[in-house]
Amino acid sequence: MRYYFKLAWISFKQTPLLSSLIVVTIAVGIAATMITYTISYMMNKEPVPGKADSLYLVQLNSWDPQKAYYSQGEDERVPPYLTYQDMQNLWRADQARRHVPISGYRDQLKLPQQADSDAKTALVRSTSRDFFSAFNAPIRFGSPWSVEADRQGELVAVISADVNQRLFNGQNSVGQSIRLGALEYRIVAVLDNWPILPRFYGEAMRAFRKPRDVFIPFETQVRNELWSSNLQAFECWRDPEDSSFEAFLSSECVWVYFWVELNGPSERLEYEEFLYSYVQEQRASGRFQRKIINKLSTPVEYLTQREAISQDNHMALGLSLCFLILCLLNSTNLMMAKFHTKTLEVSLRRAVGASKRQVFHQFCIETLLLGTFGGALGLILALLGLKVCSQVYQHLSSDLMQMDMFIVVLTPLIAISASVLFGLLPVIRASRIEPASQLNSV
Repeated sequence: MRYYFKLAWISFKQTPLLSSLIVVTIAVGIAATMITYTISYMMNKEPVPGKADSLYLVQLNSWDPQKAYYSQGEDERVPPYLTYQDMQNLWRADQARRHVPISGYRDQLKLPQQADSDAKTALVRSTSRDFFSAFNAPIRFGSPWSVEADRQGELVAVISADVNQRLFNGQNSVGQSIRLGALEYRIVAVLDNWPILPRFYGEAMRAFRKPRDVFIPFETQVRNELWSSNLQAFECWRDPEDSSFEAFLSSECVWVYFWVELNGPSERLEYEEFLYSYVQEQRASGRFQRKIINKLSTPVEYLTQREAISQDNHMALGLSLCFLILCLLNSTNLMMAKFHTKTLEVSLRRAVGASKRQVFHQFCIETLLLGTFGGALGLILALLGLKVCSQVYQHLSSDLMQMDMFIVVLTPLIAISASVLFGLLPVIRASRIEPASQLNSV
């Protein structure tokens, strides 16, 4: 085996241009495919491992009695979010293992002692303390706020690792204060780096962006009337009674995503029965006059429904695989040309006793060496390509363009396997050369 590797290396150096062309051709095809595969893999992976069938978005049909929220033929769809009053009713009923209301706004963030000119815009997520346990959000320092803080709307906050690095140089900032707009919040916890992709729990159009900078209790947002209409999606089939925030809360406008965690089919069935009873009660009071459609959507179902996950990813991956096959076919032609120049060498080896099998093994090792070089170069090009993509698409999470260890190992394996497979034809042709025909021409 060592002898064959030595012959392969000598052959590489004898035809450096042709060998390098083969390596580059394989590398370009591998790099293009792995860049596409990495992004597609990260976009479609399970965001919360182990909880694909236990997290559900609650959807109710509280829309206009005269017109469906959205319909296509006989298929009627319901809003992805709830009214404030429905969310509060379901939360208070406490029928699920965990309850996670989701809303948000943006405000100016700074330290209390900093000047207003030093403040920077921060995206704030309002939710419940269950958010962190339900979605496996990693905590670096401290712990989420208490149940009492949820109920009373206390001025407490959990900040992201990025904010903690920017304001506190990465030190433990639990107990410190930050100022968000006109309010001062006490930090109770700091998140660790959290590459959750896709970010399924909020707006689908932002599914591939980083988690928000600051997390506060949902009730805190409501009590202090914190609202960013150009950030928080909301839809109304009937206008609120007046322009006050209180009227908005009691209106039929939908704007709160409400996730629940249920453990197993039996809990899901019980929760579905609870939702049906709830809607029947509301219908008796004059609400929910449309057909009863209660949905519990998993993260994947919700993202698919909102078209955050589409077949375009699979199409792009298919096109990149076609490009890889074209590159490998081209490398096959180059290998045939390379091995054609070795007919005399093969004839001499055969004439001194080398069998077809030994010649076959020699060229297989040479193909293996070319595939290894192509895979290594392809991995480097793929990493550079993902780096460029992360710079070009800065509005997306950089974690979307990161190879994990599985893909790093997979890349050279694909390159080596593909090069050996597509190199079989030139290898077989080279090993079947008859020595007499070539030696007669010497």
